[in-house]
Amino acid sequence: MAPLAIPQSERPRERLLSQGPGALSLRELLAILLRTGCCDRDVFTVAEGLLRDFGGLEGLARVTAAELLAVKGLGEAKTATLLAALELARRLRAEALREEGSPSWRGRLAWWASELADESREYVVALFLDGRERLLGEERLSYGGLNGAYVDMSFLLRRAVRIGAEGVVLLHNHPDGSLAGSADDQALTLALKRRLALLDMQLLEHFVVAGGAYRPLGTD
Repeated sequence: MAPLAIPQSERPRERLLSQGPGALSLRELLAILLRTGCCDRDVFTVAEGLLRDFGGLEGLARVTAAELLAVKGLGEAKTATLLAALELARRLRAEALREEGSPSWRGRLAWWASELADESREYVVALFLDGRERLLGEERLSYGGLNGAYVDMSFLLRRAVRIGAEGVVLLHNHPDGSLAGSADDQALTLALKRRLALLDMQLLEHFVVAGGAYRPLGTD
């Protein structure tokens, strides 16, 4: 069965042109990028499925081409459009940070410590710095459960190279409130330090944040 046609008054492209992009939901904005549905699903259903399966916009921002191509009905054209739009958003965010006068990475560390204070899941965040330790950009890399979060090392390194970073500060929260680093935390620190060194980059520090506070793990 073919998907039902969307009434013209409800079509996201027409709503965007008449009411402005701010009036559209995330689902509608994705629908514009996707343009059409597939199989027996309309474009809204496809958009909702992407947001659900990848964990909202934040998860979708970390998706790879292979992951999108594995979604039934997306194909190369839709995948390329989504990835291009997400990359434009990342670059715009990086430019905005530069125009704001390269805010202190320590200020952002304190902000993240406060932001993650009440989170029930563990998140990993990277701050990307230039050679003078000015903030070039930041990325929430992953999230997990109470006992840890998976870090996509290849994605982190690609982002660092793409943004032109010379240094990285890593931080992650402990939902249990402890600021003590674990053996896994230390192993991640050492692995990232070695991988960054191969790219002539430096891991300045890895912080544990909890309850609004933060503590360095050390990179020696």
